[in-house]
Amino acid sequence: MNLRVVSGIAIVIAAVVIIGFLSSLKKEPPKKKPVVQATVVETITVEKQPTQFIVDSQGPVQPVTNTNLVAEVNGRITKVSDKFRVGSFVEKGDVLLEVDPANYIANVRSAEASLAQAKATLQNAQATSEQARKDWKKIGRGEPTDLVLKLPQLNQAKAAVQSAEAALYRARQDLERTKVRANFDALIKSKQVGLGQFVNVGSQVATLYGTDIAEVRLPIPDQQLAYLNLPRQGQKNTFPDVRLSGIFAGEKKEWFGKLVRTEGVVEENNRLTYLVAEINDPYGLEATRETPLRFGTFVKAEIAGVEREGLITLPRQALYYGNKVLTLVNENEIKLVEVKLARTESNTIFISEGLEDGQEVITTPVQNPVNGMKVKTLTTLQAEREKAAKEKEQQLAKQNEEDDQSSSDDGDAAKKAKTASVSQ
Repeated sequence: MNLRVVSGIAIVIAAVVIIGFLSSLKKEPPKKKPVVQATVVETITVEKQPTQFIVDSQGPVQPVTNTNLVAEVNGRITKVSDKFRVGSFVEKGDVLLEVDPANYIANVRSAEASLAQAKATLQNAQATSEQARKDWKKIGRGEPTDLVLKLPQLNQAKAAVQSAEAALYRARQDLERTKVRANFDALIKSKQVGLGQFVNVGSQVATLYGTDIAEVRLPIPDQQLAYLNLPRQGQKNTFPDVRLSGIFAGEKKEWFGKLVRTEGVVEENNRLTYLVAEINDPYGLEATRETPLRFGTFVKAEIAGVEREGLITLPRQALYYGNKVLTLVNENEIKLVEVKLARTESNTIFISEGLEDGQEVITTPVQNPVNGMKVKTLTTLQAEREKAAKEKEQQLAKQNEEDDQSSSDDGDAAKKAKTASVSQ
């Protein structure tokens, strides 16, 4: 074999042996256990308390009294009140407009004349009947007949007087109706006529909204009725109070009313039951009201419901798997606890059984929670961070102190060296 080839092989083998020997001398790095970051959660300490349920609803504000005002006589409108404007408030008895009364004044005078004539005829018939009775007493025998005493003529004259009185009453009523008045305290929602316009009997002249009471129809799902204290249909027990909220001038405002009735049927279209709440003096015309409740305002309603003792209230996000909540045990472990729900709302749950006072319940969402899972409360995390920050601050202060001391020592040494140099 060629000597050069043998030498190359020997060199390679020697290199491999040396590398292996050096590798055996190297120490292995210490193995570290993987650090599992605990989930940070928020908790609350629960306590059983008496709770009054609130049932939510909503609806528009409407007047209890909504009337179309119509003309009761024919004629041309000759006068219009300054209050006869859309949006004006009017009081009961206010004259809004007046139809030309000329023909109706003439009708009254004609009816008065007819009544006077009928009364004169009656007086003449009474005198004739009385004279016939006297004549019969002088020459007649037995009881006189009605014809002898002229009683048919007398009764006819009495009927004529009654008819004339009725005609006069009707004429005076028509004359009074030429003045179109508000029949109650109202807000003028709309008007359909103006000055100079001719109206017929039954012509609509305005729409009035009564301002004494407003109402709100509140739709309630059937399952929510269980949380309300409603009297049976037809009974006059006390209905619950209602708090209304809505927007006025860009700000949220509140008003208070009271349920007064249920409509007694289930709406076929949406299968809802409607309750009716009333609010007295919505515009504050009779009493001082900070914010008027205008008709047409869309309001949210909170109806005071039944009261329950010993309930625990939690946010909806604390509920898992339909009927479980997460409690904190051993300061940093999760335990799933089954509970009984008294009521579930969109953002809140009410628990009647399964938890006791003083237990810590996790309110932060946890992915796939299981019993024994490690967590860290937000309070603990904040305490650890504060402790670390304090220790770092102390170390920094100590380091600054050492640096200051070192600088001071260096300064003293420099001064001594300078003094020694000057002495030499």
